[in-house]
Amino acid sequence: MTPPTECIEGGLSRRSFMKASAILTLAGLPDLAWSAEVNDRRLVIVLLRGGMDGLFSMPPVGDKNLNSRRRHLVTDGLLKLDGFFTLHPALKTLHQLYQDNQALLVHGISVPYTGRSHFEGQDIMQTGLLTPYASKSGWAGRALEVAGYGSVTMSLPVPLVLRGENFAESRYPTWMVQPPPELYSKLVPLWAADDVIAPFGDQIRDEILHPTNTMAITKTSEGETALSTLARDAASRLVTADGPRVAVLDYVGFDTHSQEDSQQASKLRGLDTAIATLQKGMRDRWKDTLVVTVTEFGRTIAENGSWGTDHGWGSAIFVTGGLLKKAGVVADWPGLATKNLYEGRDLKATIDARSLYAKIISSVFQIDPEMVKQKVIDAPKDDRFDAYI
Repeated sequence: MTPPTECIEGGLSRRSFMKASAILTLAGLPDLAWSAEVNDRRLVIVLLRGGMDGLFSMPPVGDKNLNSRRRHLVTDGLLKLDGFFTLHPALKTLHQLYQDNQALLVHGISVPYTGRSHFEGQDIMQTGLLTPYASKSGWAGRALEVAGYGSVTMSLPVPLVLRGENFAESRYPTWMVQPPPELYSKLVPLWAADDVIAPFGDQIRDEILHPTNTMAITKTSEGETALSTLARDAASRLVTADGPRVAVLDYVGFDTHSQEDSQQASKLRGLDTAIATLQKGMRDRWKDTLVVTVTEFGRTIAENGSWGTDHGWGSAIFVTGGLLKKAGVVADWPGLATKNLYEGRDLKATIDARSLYAKIISSVFQIDPEMVKQKVIDAPKDDRFDAYI
């Protein structure tokens, strides 16, 4: 018999977790026992779950086959980039950052996975390995360990991309009713003399002093989206000198098998607002920050009968932040003619997303590229990214 509450540890029900439109995890506290030097660079990973449509978010208007294959999915008011590619009008902040030399836009990119399964694709997207379910650690988690950062995270469950090879402590702020702070103020001093339990007292104290470690957002305040609410909270933590180095924003809703024009446009507006919120909230720390979007795969070239699209392969990845050397568009465009499509239906992924992950890891965590290849993610090097990151 199914338990009546279906609760996962910490008080959040599985049903609520699945319905949450955005989830935040923070990780990478400086661990001076491992490394005498820590840098001030920050990384924000935005997981766009469901398969973001790169052809919708970054339409290649220079390809003559686009309009004929997508009569209902090429909107007006597209934002110009390089003459061949454009951005969806919902991505105004991203477009402004591109004009300000702070956005790298990569098209025809994905992990080398063509199975079109959300579960397998998302696993590969987060582990950086080509075989689904082959690892319990993610590429960002392994990078944190190699760079000498603590593996503490602030959510439950810890997203796969942030899990390391070693034990990862989770400081999860529950939504259950908590005892009054006065009780904690009495307990913590009692534990202070015990080397084993004193650290747990410190954690409890921190959670009481910083009660905004919200895990998931299903409802928002007026004028905010779920993702921007969490972006604001993430920025408030990332700007502190002794705060986390990595934030993962988990954003669902890109699996648009019907009415894609309205649904993906809404999700893109949420993403764009979150980027603007991060930029504002990071203040001077923005110059030391990279924000990268990742998704498990793209979507089919052709529309289906419900004015939506189905699971595809190639998509787009957006990188922004003050750490970029300059703005640009990177693509090895395969073309949208049927003969150039994967299995006659999908945009080919001509750029391995793992190459971009590896470059970001090396830059943010200042890890030698060869060490990244050996210890974090074995990806082919793509020299084109060197000019931007």
